[in-house]
Amino acid sequence: MKKISLTRWFQNVSIARKLYFTVGIMAMLILVELGVLIFSINTLSSVRAYVGGEGLWSKAQKDALGQLIKYARTHNEADYQQFLTFMKVPMGDHKTLLELNKKHPDLEAAKEGFREGRNHDNDVDGMINLFSRFHANSYISKAIVAWTNADRLVTQFLPISDELHREINSPGHSQENINKILAQIDALNEKVTKYEDEFSYTLGEGSRWLESVVLRLLFGVALTVEITGLALAFTVSRGIQKGLNEILMSAQSVGKGDFNRKAKVLSKDEIGILANNFNQMAEELQRSIRKIEQAHQKFEGLLDSAPDAIVIVNAAGKIQLINHQCEHLFGYKKEELIGKDIFLLLPERFAGNEPLNKHIFSTEALMRRNGVAVEAAGFRQNGNQFPAEISFSPMETREGLLITAAIRDISEKKELEKEIREANITLERKVRQRTAELESKNKELEQFAYVASHDLQEPLRTISGFVELLKKQYRGRLDETADTYIDFTIQASDRMKVLIKDLLDYSRIGREKVFREVDCNSVLSEVLADLDKIIKENNTAIINGGLPVLRNAFPTEIKLLFQNLVTNSIKFRQPGINPEIAINAWRENGHWCFSIRDNGIGIENKHLERIFIIFQRLHNRSQYEGSGIGLAHCKKIVELHGGRIWVTSTPAVGSTFFFTLPDN
Repeated sequence: MKKISLTRWFQNVSIARKLYFTVGIMAMLILVELGVLIFSINTLSSVRAYVGGEGLWSKAQKDALGQLIKYARTHNEADYQQFLTFMKVPMGDHKTLLELNKKHPDLEAAKEGFREGRNHDNDVDGMINLFSRFHANSYISKAIVAWTNADRLVTQFLPISDELHREINSPGHSQENINKILAQIDALNEKVTKYEDEFSYTLGEGSRWLESVVLRLLFGVALTVEITGLALAFTVSRGIQKGLNEILMSAQSVGKGDFNRKAKVLSKDEIGILANNFNQMAEELQRSIRKIEQAHQKFEGLLDSAPDAIVIVNAAGKIQLINHQCEHLFGYKKEELIGKDIFLLLPERFAGNEPLNKHIFSTEALMRRNGVAVEAAGFRQNGNQFPAEISFSPMETREGLLITAAIRDISEKKELEKEIREANITLERKVRQRTAELESKNKELEQFAYVASHDLQEPLRTISGFVELLKKQYRGRLDETADTYIDFTIQASDRMKVLIKDLLDYSRIGREKVFREVDCNSVLSEVLADLDKIIKENNTAIINGGLPVLRNAFPTEIKLLFQNLVTNSIKFRQPGINPEIAINAWRENGHWCFSIRDNGIGIENKHLERIFIIFQRLHNRSQYEGSGIGLAHCKKIVELHGGRIWVTSTPAVGSTFFFTLPDN
């Protein structure tokens, strides 16, 4: 049970902790291996030191015996003193042996004995540790017994040497007595040599045994290190690989549109967290796709609710989308028209021999016809021709220019016009009736455009919200391309929001049908108060030369007119130059003529008429923000009041916008 718990714990800890744990275990085992190696080296070194010490002990004992025999022959006191000097080596070891055999030995005294025995200082501690720790080992114990026996015999040399020294120094010394003493020494030396050989042989056997044990121990530790390292590495890598394979297979299923395949969460580490997050992302992506599909269906529903046939084409004239009214009007099915040329529905020539070719889809031609109905001849699938009225509405998108064409069958209108030409007053009443019906349809179409623009905001907010959610939760977790796609989607959604809002504002202009008295000075003060922040940020100077009170005007539209013109003058300022705006008005031919002059970047003459067309921009969005609808607002407001608007400008000097409003 413990093993299962430990395995589960190891699976759930973070990858970093798994690696730390693996490295820690390996480091611990390596330290154990190093400890065994150090212990083995020190132990073998101590054995070597004992062997070396035995050599020093044996050599000193033999040298001392030689000097003693020489002294017996020469009777030279110097030889005897040399004997005593050599005897200091075995007597030092004797001192250590006696100390170490005590229950509580004095280690410093034992070390001093080894030093007197000419053992190296670096070997002394190891020799004492070997004696203390391994005295119970059979080899060490046997060697210590041999050392003890040899030491006991060597110590007997001193009383024999004293006896020899007294005999030689006595007045009547006898050679016979000297020879007897030397015979004792020879017998003693033979016994000592036997124990010396036994000590050396035993240590050699012990050294070889210890070396074999050390090698087996080191091999076992090294094998444990390798097996443990491989097992831990295999466990960690296998866990990571299984988790990543689950995420990969789930990602492949999502890429094929199958959101049912979820990544199994095999652990609670980073891979498990990633699998959980991926599953959540897949669920959110599935919900987002459903929302987009629903929005698309709603958009198609709005198109189908339009009273006229709607055809959306690209700049090349290829049909992208149609509504049910288009199918009913032309007799084609939707799948028969998607991707086909719009000239399948419209002939190559207008009904008045005006060419209808691809030049109609140029930006300039579209802008000229924007909001203006164009008559053309339409062809049904059965080959019948009918007169049609077409309204083009261009729109710049990320995929390029898209044109919405609203097509209406005006056969009845044409027939009515023919009847009017042939008839008189009676038919004139019918013409008014039919015209009223057409005006009603135009109002319905205008209302449809407003409702469609308004309702488009809902799916756009849904798309924008989900994309913002993706950006917030998964930026940096996907690849760089995915982050870029998300940013592009957010930017496109923001631009579409602004575009729809501007379209709504544009469609609302003129809805207020009650004229009121409007004080232009008060209106300008409200505008400047609303723009106070941007005015101060740009150090803008506003000069009001005095404005009139209009007796009949729409207050909201007049305020929007001044706001757009002042904002434009600040926006298109020259770099490094503080904006200056002068606003004046004067009476002329029953109209009030207004001028708004600035010191901005100016406009080239070839663009002076184009700037009042909706969605026309002279600069990139990276230079100046906006949708290109502000001046179109101004034009619509001025014309709504029965006036006109124009501009004069010099590049790099400034522009002056003029507009007229009726006095009554």
